[in-house]
Amino acid sequence: MKAYKMVAVNIDGIMVNKENKMSKRTKAAVEYLTRKGVVVTLMTDKPFSHAKKAAKALKLDGFIVAHGGAFISDTNKNEWFNRPLEMDNALDICHVLERFDCETRLLYGDHAISTRSQHKQTLLAKMSFGSPGEQMVYPITYVDSLYEQVLKEGAGPLNMAISCEEQADLNHISSILEQEVPDIELTVKENGQCLIVGKGAGKARALQWLVRERGMELEQVVAIGVHDEDIELLEMVGLGVAMGDANTALQASAAWVTRTVDQEGFAYMVHEVFRKQLRIQV
Repeated sequence: MKAYKMVAVNIDGIMVNKENKMSKRTKAAVEYLTRKGVVVTLMTDKPFSHAKKAAKALKLDGFIVAHGGAFISDTNKNEWFNRPLEMDNALDICHVLERFDCETRLLYGDHAISTRSQHKQTLLAKMSFGSPGEQMVYPITYVDSLYEQVLKEGAGPLNMAISCEEQADLNHISSILEQEVPDIELTVKENGQCLIVGKGAGKARALQWLVRERGMELEQVVAIGVHDEDIELLEMVGLGVAMGDANTALQASAAWVTRTVDQEGFAYMVHEVFRKQLRIQV
């Protein structure tokens, strides 16, 4: 029987239900993996602080891949990998986006910049995380010119997020960015959003890097996904698992399909896959 040494889970849409709550069974499943000696890696497009809240709720001592793959650390924020967008590329992206009516957010390590020009002052934007009943406060500065603000920052962000009301508009903007700005990776999502990271800093590349640094093989990894952008992750590991909520394309790319989020799909997968696996000796 193949022994899996790591579980990589895209926490966005998998570990919390529609009420934005994390169940006792999910927490118990992570504790079970820890007792088995399996490394748990939380993956997210959001900042480290978002994943840290999840890790705290899970009482997890593992790894975090945040900012869409541009940042890797342990759960205590000891950095392993930090690859922001090159400043020139970030400026070029801002220059392109000035032609279009879309909302853009630049995520740095501990703050963000946004283009919602009706807000001229620095505000505190609250991103909810329901499991511990807490809210994460992430400072966002609303500016008239992203280009000018990046120059003031003196560095590129870890990632950039674009949002459009129409998916067709987002697809058009993304195609132009791919043509005009080199050395970036774009992930166009179904909800009218696009995530941009530097070349080689996507979640799939980040997981490859982390697995190699841990002295493991990708065949020893289980990855669980629910979104289209998880297809590459699922196809490159030893066992790719799709949530029951996932669309047909993702389920077709997976080796195994578990139950939905509301049906405790993550916990069910852990029980079915790992119940016969002996504890890994470190």
